[in-house]
Amino acid sequence: MIDSVEIRSRVKGVAKLIHEDYEGKRPILLCTLKGASPFYTHLCDALQDHRQGYDMDFVRASSYEGTESSGKVALSGLNFESLKGRHVILIEDILDTGTTLAHLVPELEEKSRPASVAVCTLLDKRLDEGKIKKYTAKYVGFSIPNHFIIGYGLDYNELYRDLKDIFVISRDGINFDASTLRA
Repeated sequence: MIDSVEIRSRVKGVAKLIHEDYEGKRPILLCTLKGASPFYTHLCDALQDHRQGYDMDFVRASSYEGTESSGKVALSGLNFESLKGRHVILIEDILDTGTTLAHLVPELEEKSRPASVAVCTLLDKRLDEGKIKKYTAKYVGFSIPNHFIIGYGLDYNELYRDLKDIFVISRDGINFDASTLRA
C-alpha cells in the first residue's frame, strides 16, 4: 500500500508542520506503544533536522482484538503528573474509529491538565459511509481506505510489525500459524 521511501518522505513533511506550530516551544511527544514506535522514531529524527526541541514519553493504549476494534481501551505506563502544563503531541500509528483517542485524550486532559493536546497520526483510515470517527487528528501522514493493514509497526496478533512497508493483510497473512516461528 505504502512503501518505506514514501513513508519517510511524508514523515519529514509532518515534522515540518509540527516545527512550524511549536517553534520556540518544547512539547512532549507521547508515543502510543507498540504500533507507533517506528513512526515516532522517524518523526523524532525529522524534528531534530529542524532543530525542534521535544521531550519524550510513552503510553500503552490498545483497543484491538484480531482485526476488529473491541470498543474497550486499556491504558498503561503513563505518568500523568509529568504532562501537567505541557504541550503534548500524542503520536499514533493509525486513527481508525477514534475509540482509543476518544478515551485517552479526555483522560489526559482531566488527569494531567496539559497546556494543549494535539494528535499526530501516520495513518487516518477512511471509514465506510455513514460511520463517524469519535476523534480526529491535527497532523496526518496519509489518508487510507478502510482495510486492515500491517507493517511499519502495525500488527496482526503481534505479527508483521517488522515490515518496513505498509501492506493490506491477505487471508494467508491472517491464517498464518505464528507458532512455527517461535522455537
